[in-house]
Amino acid sequence: MVSQYYQDITDHDYAAAWALGGSNIAGTTYGRWVAGFGTTQSITLGTISEFGASGVHAVLYATQTDGTLKTYAGQYTVADGILVGASIRQTG
Repeated sequence: MVSQYYQDITDHDYAAAWALGGSNIAGTTYGRWVAGFGTTQSITLGTISEFGASGVHAVLYATQTDGTLKTYAGQYTVADGILVGASIRQTG
């Protein structure tokens, strides 16, 4: 689920990512959420670890359009095939 969510964002299929739970974890409107990826070229998932029945921890690397790299880590909660919660922070 988390992998598909970030693949959709990388593919600029924001509507699909929003439907997979972006609407639950964005904390903003769809338009602002999409605008937030305006300088994101691609997202690559590093470590993904499952814990419990519905929890996932992931590290991701966001390559920006200027070539810089931002690193994020967080916990995701999945229920009924969608992301229902997340706690993500930039680490580098």
